[in-house]
Amino acid sequence: MSGPQSGAGDGDGVPQDPVAGSAAGSVPGSFTARPGLSPVPTPLRVAYGLGSMAEGTKDTLFNIFLLFYYHSVLGLSGALAGLAIFLALCLDAVTDPLLGAISDRTRSRWGRRHPWMYASVVPLALAIVALAAPPEGLSQAALFGWLLGFAVLARQGMTLYAVPSNAMLPELTPHYDERTEIVGLRFLFGWLAGLSVAVLGYTVFFAEQPGGVDGRLDPAAWPAFGAFCAVVAVAGVLICAGGTHRAIGRLATPPAGPLRPRALLGDVREVLGSKPFRPLLWAALCSAAGWGYINATSLYINTWYWGLSSQAIGGLTLGIFVSVFIAAGAAPGLAAMSDKRTVAVKLSLFALVFGPLPLLLRLLGWFPENGTRELFAALLLHTIILFAALIAISIITASMIADLADWSEATHGRRHEGVFAAVMAFVIKATSGLGTLGAGLMLELIGLEASTAALQGADAAAGGAPASAALNALGGAVALGISLLFALSVWFLSRYPLTRERFAALRPQAESA
Repeated sequence: MSGPQSGAGDGDGVPQDPVAGSAAGSVPGSFTARPGLSPVPTPLRVAYGLGSMAEGTKDTLFNIFLLFYYHSVLGLSGALAGLAIFLALCLDAVTDPLLGAISDRTRSRWGRRHPWMYASVVPLALAIVALAAPPEGLSQAALFGWLLGFAVLARQGMTLYAVPSNAMLPELTPHYDERTEIVGLRFLFGWLAGLSVAVLGYTVFFAEQPGGVDGRLDPAAWPAFGAFCAVVAVAGVLICAGGTHRAIGRLATPPAGPLRPRALLGDVREVLGSKPFRPLLWAALCSAAGWGYINATSLYINTWYWGLSSQAIGGLTLGIFVSVFIAAGAAPGLAAMSDKRTVAVKLSLFALVFGPLPLLLRLLGWFPENGTRELFAALLLHTIILFAALIAISIITASMIADLADWSEATHGRRHEGVFAAVMAFVIKATSGLGTLGAGLMLELIGLEASTAALQGADAAAGGAPASAALNALGGAVALGISLLFALSVWFLSRYPLTRERFAALRPQAESA
């Protein structure tokens, strides 16, 4: 995209913030979009969208299965398992924005995004395979180290791919609403991949074995599942990188000059210090933590609290396929009819109230009994509606982050697509890191044991099945955590200032094209 016109970030003083109150049409740094960027051709949209298979697969492994595997199957302390996944996320807080800045300034014959995308394949595949196949007989400390080490490698491999891949979004199109459409398609493919992996996990890799043995508790079933996840993730990377390779000339040109640490750190500081960015970052992190908390506790809630079989849980997961199509179809339309911030706030308020509703109703004795068809039907309907709202929030938030690249250019004279994209990647990873940490600590606090005997329904007096007091504590803790995290997300979202009108003031030519 073209650089800013004179007046934005090229004086000796502090650059003026166009979001802070400038009138439409008089914004410093307004610019005309490069010709030929819109509309994005369908094949390019599809290739870019299919790239999210990698993120969807990795997220399913981390968000749903990883804590359960290391805690319930391998016997690692819940607090240690949650801590390992959280520490890996903490490293991302440093490496993601740095790689975003490096990606913005990379010069090569393959452009500034694609070299990093191709480089992600080997570490990502190796880490996923290793996470699902630790050596037998490891002590608690060694198992913690194995989980931590390969969780770090998996996240760094995903950083190499996801940050430059997401950075292409604001470069592909300058249009406020088309960005939401493309994000919707990307989320659609990512969720379809992640859900397919989850359903195949429940129904094929962890299916009930002869003699009624729960496949989820068989350590021998997990390496094959990990290898399958690695194949799907790598396929997503290669489809996106290869399918968008011809579009390298369509993307923006990196600034001149060598890669210098001072310049990279300056880019990161500039983004982190921007006023519109901070509330959106905190809102996205709180929402992601709430999402991750739901995912990390879902197997415990579904298995023990609701008493569902693996096949029934797979049925609930199938319901989310419906949610994905609803969200991908509705989010762009809702944002086009109103404003991204307004829609995101309203959907988050809905999730705040609707998310913990079944748990609260059960605690009050107003929900169907376990083992009934009515219970499964109620949970299926709740799952479809809640996840449609959550996915729509994610789509709109990702599109809002892409818009900040235009604000940055109008304000500072630099776009920083890579650094802003790093935020998108970090927020996605925070879903498992923050949510899983909270879930692991919660399991320790309420004293819920995760033994093979418990999952197989052993008698409570024998120390197998979780006691009813622990189950009630589990339901209450999950409901409270969801409510708190989404309440914080709503509060921060309401303070995001880049509305449709202010965006149009940044790019009047692009919006009228």
